[in-house]
Amino acid sequence: MNDTNIRQLMERFLNAETTLEEERALYEYFQGDDIADDLKPYCEAFQGFAAVSGIDKPIPQKQTLAWVIALRTVTSMAAIFLVGLFFFINGEAPETPQLATITTSTDPTPAFCEGSTPRELYMCYMERKRETPSVYSLIKKRIYENEH
Repeated sequence: MNDTNIRQLMERFLNAETTLEEERALYEYFQGDDIADDLKPYCEAFQGFAAVSGIDKPIPQKQTLAWVIALRTVTSMAAIFLVGLFFFINGEAPETPQLATITTSTDPTPAFCEGSTPRELYMCYMERKRETPSVYSLIKKRIYENEH
């Protein structure tokens, strides 16, 4: 179609005198690349009309690069592996050994444990802490007993 025909169709379109085929011709003209400069302001409106009527210019699909797909795949697999490892490790947590505590001390509780001042309570706490072995020494003792 030449520019004079398009201008005549535009005039008739604005007066609501066009047929469906003529409107399709206008929509297709404004979907193209060789639009006259003075008709470019109408381009967006007619492209919108074309979209509503179902005559659209095909939208070019972006092609995803192969290395991006590979990177996504590798990171997905690493994430799945780490989540699985987390559940595997936490699912089979070793049981903490139950150590028997034998108290051979016949000494009564020190008198300062019965006090009500913060200093006396702290001293009682520290005394009891010194009497109980640490977890590290208990583990070393168990390892030594199992080796011999």
